[in-house]
Amino acid sequence: MQPFSAAALVGVLTTGVPALALAQACNTADRTIELILDASGSMNAKLPSGESRIEVARRAVAGVASLLDRRANLSLRIYGGQSASSQKNCQDSHLALPFGPAGTVAPTVAATVDAVKAQGYTPIAYSLEQAANDFPAGAKERVIIVVSDGKETCQGDPCAAAKALAAKGFVVHTVGFLVDTAARMQLQCMARVTGGSYFDAPVGPELPNALRSAFGACKQQVRLPPKPQPGSLRMTAAGPRHNVFNAETGERAGQIDRATLEIKLPAGIYEVEFGPARWKGIEVRSGERTIIEPGVLRLENRVNRVVVVDSETGERFGDMDAANAEVTLMPGVYDLLYGREMRWPFVKVDGGKRVALNPPRVNIDSALKFDRARIFTPDGKEVWRFDAVNRRAALPPGDYVVDVDGRKVPFAGTEGQVLDVTP
Repeated sequence: MQPFSAAALVGVLTTGVPALALAQACNTADRTIELILDASGSMNAKLPSGESRIEVARRAVAGVASLLDRRANLSLRIYGGQSASSQKNCQDSHLALPFGPAGTVAPTVAATVDAVKAQGYTPIAYSLEQAANDFPAGAKERVIIVVSDGKETCQGDPCAAAKALAAKGFVVHTVGFLVDTAARMQLQCMARVTGGSYFDAPVGPELPNALRSAFGACKQQVRLPPKPQPGSLRMTAAGPRHNVFNAETGERAGQIDRATLEIKLPAGIYEVEFGPARWKGIEVRSGERTIIEPGVLRLENRVNRVVVVDSETGERFGDMDAANAEVTLMPGVYDLLYGREMRWPFVKVDGGKRVALNPPRVNIDSALKFDRARIFTPDGKEVWRFDAVNRRAALPPGDYVVDVDGRKVPFAGTEGQVLDVTP
């Protein structure tokens, strides 16, 4: 393949507009702004501080009253907050606060968000389509601000949906809250195709400033090349087969596999099939190369079989056992399932990175004779049973009690911790 004169590494090295960099004087009285807030199940993931993502988001959004001209129109839409993930509700998006003067609506935002339970899916494309119907007919400047910690988990492509809104005069600004590279790429694409801006909150505490910048950002001019040229899509590592689809037409556009890691495509928005899901919102631009990078999850000291599932949807993305040390994954947040009873939740796998986990372990010495040896949680739930052949157990981090014929040993199972039970 011939190199392109204007190659660009899109979505992998781009981190977005720094907070406050685009806090321009566009916060005027004639704006009509809808804030769309993520309340999906992944917002329950914990930050190093011990707070959940939804708790930090609540605090940041509570200050929205000070970000707007009191005469501007404001509304609040929330997705993922009404149905549990097990219901797989891809229409879980509701207008929590209808449009009204910001001076009236903003003070009620905090109470509304505080009552929301993070629990469902991430229907971003559906939420955008619904948001377009929320705006009053006479609205002059139509602005949507999306705050999300993850990527689309339902039908539709959020970037293609945003592009359709741009044709109707909407601008979409996006805020990525602790997102992985795939989610960041989607949010950047949504902003770019509408003349909006993307703001990054990669650690968590930056969210209030990122939100402030989004509310103050001006619409940018979307420049299209006078004569579009083909671009290319490259994946740094691939499985046996990844179908590529045009996000706007739904048509299959090509295939990436281990032998063909890069393909030429017309400029547009694409999706790449990845296991049971699709990597969405991939923008291939005229004359440029777009690179997407999967991540790798490695599990050290494997003893028993572990199933890797998406933390939000429960979709199965791979298995690890004594013979298989690692699995290649689309960037995202995953749970590791140890049988039916144990779960290592919210493991973030980012693009181009290798995440190595070392689970806590319990080993029973071969010289130790026993009739019954088991592992319990502190509340008495049995999670593992040893026998004459299976004398090792790998566990998710947590507190356990090892019971050998009635003799109980507490075990604080932090990552890498090993408990050897000897005669």
